[in-house]
Amino acid sequence: MNGTIRSDMAHLEKTKAPGPRGDFLLGNLREFRRDVLGLVTRSAAEYGDVVRCRLGPHIIHLLNHPDHVEQVLQRNASNYNKDTRSSDSIRSVTGQSLLTSNGDFWKRQRRMDQPAFHHRQIAGFAETMTTAAEETLERWKIRPEPGSAIDIASEMARLTYSIVGRTLFSFNTAADAETIERAMRVMLPHLFQRLGNFANAPDWFPSPANRRFRRALAEVDRVVYQIIGSHHRALADNRPDNDLLTMLMQARDPDSGAALSDTQLRNETITFLLAGHETTANALTWTFHLISQHPEVERQLIEEIRSVLDGRTPQLEDIPKLTFTKQVIQESMRLYPPIWIIERRAIREDFIGGFHIPAGSSVVISPYALHRHPDFWKRPEDFDPSRFNERPPAAYIPFGVGPRFCIGHEFAMLEAQLITAMVLQAYQLRAISGHLVEAMPDITLRSRHGMMMTLHPRFS
Repeated sequence: MNGTIRSDMAHLEKTKAPGPRGDFLLGNLREFRRDVLGLVTRSAAEYGDVVRCRLGPHIIHLLNHPDHVEQVLQRNASNYNKDTRSSDSIRSVTGQSLLTSNGDFWKRQRRMDQPAFHHRQIAGFAETMTTAAEETLERWKIRPEPGSAIDIASEMARLTYSIVGRTLFSFNTAADAETIERAMRVMLPHLFQRLGNFANAPDWFPSPANRRFRRALAEVDRVVYQIIGSHHRALADNRPDNDLLTMLMQARDPDSGAALSDTQLRNETITFLLAGHETTANALTWTFHLISQHPEVERQLIEEIRSVLDGRTPQLEDIPKLTFTKQVIQESMRLYPPIWIIERRAIREDFIGGFHIPAGSSVVISPYALHRHPDFWKRPEDFDPSRFNERPPAAYIPFGVGPRFCIGHEFAMLEAQLITAMVLQAYQLRAISGHLVEAMPDITLRSRHGMMMTLHPRFS
């Protein structure tokens, strides 16, 4: 079939997609560094659904139509891999893992990881999630000054990190939460900044930025190998946990019969530990910010939470009834998708929307831009959860699409619904006047200055 496709392509005119002109040497690199979210949204609005950009010597095509997204991530996915600059950057943290690998290696990892995210397994995590959330709420109760400010971004990062540690790795992460949060603040901006440079010093070069990055990564590795060591001891004592890491330790290569090495275990553990908490924490942070800005949405949420929960801790069976809660989270992830950009490399040339995609070039899909496409979203800049009363259009891809659809999507949505309901049942969150809220597009879409908010007990 691929041969037929390539034969048909031979007759197509190799039309170059339009795009911003940029600098002779740097292309659009300055705009990328200065305001990459503005670059993708303005480019899509001005030049259409296929936009050609250049970052230094690198040719990149921005795709902003669901048909084009489906072509790259689903219909012709075999022609696109993750041998990209962004994956190379992430690989310096996660190594060769589910997140960064290709081909047979990726397929094997996906098969091994999948059982941990089976619906029945996810359902068993609900109680652990609510227990962790209750601990956070209890800690908020003993704050010295009622109504004092907290950084909700930091709080959500610690909470979701705790949940991932307990559910996927049967590990109490409380002692290391601050260490991991501090390390993430160093590593993620470092990785993304390298993408905006014309050239980068090698990882081994002792620049101040590289030294800070290596120190942060060493702290994360210390925690990860501690988790792996505890699981080795549990298996040796014949008391294994029923979690993701134990499943990976017990898995065997179907051809060689070999077990995963500690390095491979480290790569998968660090991927799920970091990616599994960072994205959900960001989604929750933006959700609470948007709720605080829209009193009518908050009123409707509280009515639903009161009706369903009546002051008690939510259970798994409550989730289908918290429909508006889910819609609020969906709309938050439309406006502020945690994974705001997806990159692939074309193995062979392709034609998308009538434009030539050269072999070896990159294509990028920005959910941030696609979720604002006026052809698919009425009043795209408005926060309107009611738009999810209907099935979301194909232009909604917070978890990706195709074979690499996020393996943890059900985990993340369950966690987000439970936490949102529990926090709003206990507290009213209010933005602090003068606190600057600004989206920071690193590897994930974070809030540049945290999210300072005040807590006000909702019920006595």
